[in-house]
Amino acid sequence: MTEQRYVSLKELAKQIGLDKSNLRKYVLAQGFSFSRMRTSDSRGQLVNALTKEEAEAIIALRAEQGFANQLSESNGEGWFYIIQVIPEYNSLRVKLGFASDVQARLQAHKTSAPTATLVKAWPCKKAWERAAMDSVTRERCKLVANEVFECDDLIMLQDRGDQFFGLMPQILH
Repeated sequence: MTEQRYVSLKELAKQIGLDKSNLRKYVLAQGFSFSRMRTSDSRGQLVNALTKEEAEAIIALRAEQGFANQLSESNGEGWFYIIQVIPEYNSLRVKLGFASDVQARLQAHKTSAPTATLVKAWPCKKAWERAAMDSVTRERCKLVANEVFECDDLIMLQDRGDQFFGLMPQILH
């Protein structure tokens, strides 16, 4: 097992533009498993690694699923979005989050929810995501799953988003 044939999770995360924790979850969810090895930059510690072929397959899979290379998020600017996940079933169930490319994120959601619809998006910094989510869901919203909420009133949800982002410094896209 030579290091040249493997890519550490840290290296792949840097290449894709994700943090290691999110990439680790993504890789495992896609059915890949890690090898444990020491690398030149791990200071003798065992780290998670993939073969170069597996790393390339993960990059290709993310592109196929509509995820643009997220390195553009490195400046921390993008969009905070509200997406109706399954509007024909429950129009009040929404996914909230941050993306550097909201249309690419919508397309990624459409792989598992083909009728997903973008409700609204605001220019946002990545650092604001948690505060924005807490602010817009502070009333009459119930957490269903990871960043998925059921809210009583989508107009009120959008109004709270307008209020929150109206207070934040302007971001030019």
